[in-house]
Formats: sequence, C-alpha cells, structure tokens
Amino acid sequence: MKRLFVGVILAVFCAGSGGAVTADIFDFRLTGNGGEGLLDTNVTPPTGSLGAGGIGISGITLDTDINILHVDIDWGTANGYSGDLTGPVTKLHLHGPTPANAPDSFSQTGPLMVTLSSSLSFNSSGINGGVNDDFFINTSDMQAILDGRTYINVHTDLFEFGEIRGYLVVVVPEPGTTGLMLSGLVVYGLRRRRLR
Repeated sequence: MKRLFVGVILAVFCAGSGGAVTADIFDFRLTGNGGEGLLDTNVTPPTGSLGAGGIGISGITLDTDINILHVDIDWGTANGYSGDLTGPVTKLHLHGPTPANAPDSFSQTGPLMVTLSSSLSFNSSGINGGVNDDFFINTSDMQAILDGRTYINVHTDLFEFGEIRGYLVVVVPEPGTTGLMLSGLVVYGLRRRRLR
C-alpha cells in the first residue's frame, strides 16, 4: 500500500511539474483589446455594436494529439450576455494566423482558417446563437493557435467583416494547483495510516 501511495504522489508531481507526463489538451479564453469574451471592442476599429458573447460550458480546447479544436461559444441576451447582435450571424470563422503573437495580435487580422458555421450545431440567431462542436485543425495551424495568433470572428449582414470578436489565448494553470493536489494526497495518506 505504501508503494502505491508513493507512486501516486510521484505521478501527480510529474504531471504538474512538466516531468515525463505532458499535457496534450490546452484550454483557451477569448480576449482582446476590449476585454474578455466576444466583444465589438475586440474588433479593430470597434464596431459600436451592443452585441456580446463568450465561452459556453464545455469551453474551447485544443487536443494536439488528434488535431481537434473544440469550440463552445454563444452570444445574445437569451444566453446571459449584455446585448444582442444586429441580426442573424451570416458567417462564423476562426481566422489566423496573425503576424504577431498575443497580445500584439489583438489589433491584427488574418485569413480564414476554419468555417465554424459549417457545424450542424450552429445557431445563427443574434439573440441566442452559438456553436458547440469539434473541428479538425491542420498540424501547420496548431502552433499559431497556441501562440495567440487566431481569433473567432462573428459576421452579420450589417458588419460583414465581423461584428464581435475574441482572440484565443491559452489559459495558464495556476502554479498552486499542483501543490494543493499534492498536499491533499499527503494528508489523505497520513490519515489512512493513522487509522490502521
């Protein structure tokens, strides 16, 4: 039992400290010069739209082992945001790469990378729209996504070049998370040992 406990602690430590075990799935947030989420102020120049959106429950992740970008985003007041779009979404794209990495990329644009509106889950409503699906990413594009050189652009008839936007930036885990997990395992092991 003691060997098993030590093995579990070492596995957790290696996973959290960048040892032999590496993470292949990266979490992202949406941001830009205007703030967190899908916002008109993240478009350069800002559109003046009252529309707003952000990340849904299952988030935005990139699995670098299988080249899959999972995108769960939504917008509009019916989804809890502060404003609606000026009309239905005509196109929804992942664009990139921008010339520079984040945050310098926040004022830059890039070519079309993935058409997110091709998903069967795509809802074009300007009041309660969104998409929640997996998209294949070319290996050559993955580093640009990890470097913060891509953005999601939500297009409408009134704003054909994008009404709201958000740049993908990798979420960096808090340094204390691994320490907390390790401490919890140590306390658990000590308590079990005393109960014997």
